[in-house]
Amino acid sequence: MVWRHTLSALIASTFLIAPAAGHAEEEREGGILGTGIVGTITRLGSIIVNDQRITFPPDLPVKNELGPLTASQLVPGDTVAVVAALTGANWEAQSIRRIVPIIGPVSEVKSDEAGRTFEIMGTFVHVPEAIATTVKQGDWVAISGLWQDEDVVATRVEVVPPRQSAVIIGSNLSVGASNVPQIGNTLIAGIIPQHVQSGDVIRVTGVPEAGSIRATSLETGIFDGKVGLVQAEGYLSPPNSTGLYTLLGSGMVAFTDQPDMIDETAKVLVCGYGGKLGSDTTKTVDPELLEKLGCQ
Repeated sequence: MVWRHTLSALIASTFLIAPAAGHAEEEREGGILGTGIVGTITRLGSIIVNDQRITFPPDLPVKNELGPLTASQLVPGDTVAVVAALTGANWEAQSIRRIVPIIGPVSEVKSDEAGRTFEIMGTFVHVPEAIATTVKQGDWVAISGLWQDEDVVATRVEVVPPRQSAVIIGSNLSVGASNVPQIGNTLIAGIIPQHVQSGDVIRVTGVPEAGSIRATSLETGIFDGKVGLVQAEGYLSPPNSTGLYTLLGSGMVAFTDQPDMIDETAKVLVCGYGGKLGSDTTKTVDPELLEKLGCQ
């Protein structure tokens, strides 16, 4: 079972890792597990995500694929991973990583009534008309947004100077006809991922090519710290032949024996624990945390 809520704003996916203040935390493998929230930045002046207020020092540095950035420079539409502590009713950020699903050159631009579609290294990016900006073939762009099946639904588009390296970040699920790993429709060449499980999030940096990226480095995971309970916004993947599916971009997986019951078209809000989706995985979690995050 997962928890589902329709979210009215489609701006960005925001990852918050937060140790709960005032509650005993479980020690595993020498570290404290944090709590995670994945949602939408709807307002600034702090960050409001799924009605959770996250504060931060304005000069807090943000890890960013595009160069130096501070927390006060974040804007609605950015995709971020935040490590925070729960203080009273709100969260206080301790570190922030900006997550940009794809950075690369645009090989094709198409327009329709709904907006525009870019092709970047073989992956299609759907840009709603409300956030459309002037982009032409050959431009380099940084896309914030959510993965839906093998495409990205953009929440922010930035035109950036041409770079030596492209980036793609997403769930490891499928391989192409030539048995080459891929994220979305972008084939991963150059480095074969080792010890990567199906559903893991991988971050690939490399040289952009037609329909692929030639990797020069590869990392797994989206969080800077260890996570336990996670609340996440996104789209569910189609189940594979074993029944495994994931909330794309979250690193959390589940299994189903009723694949027709999985709706890949609706944006959902789900909870899980220890990399697994569903209420069964959260039985040992502090009830106060479950209630605060709406995970009950």
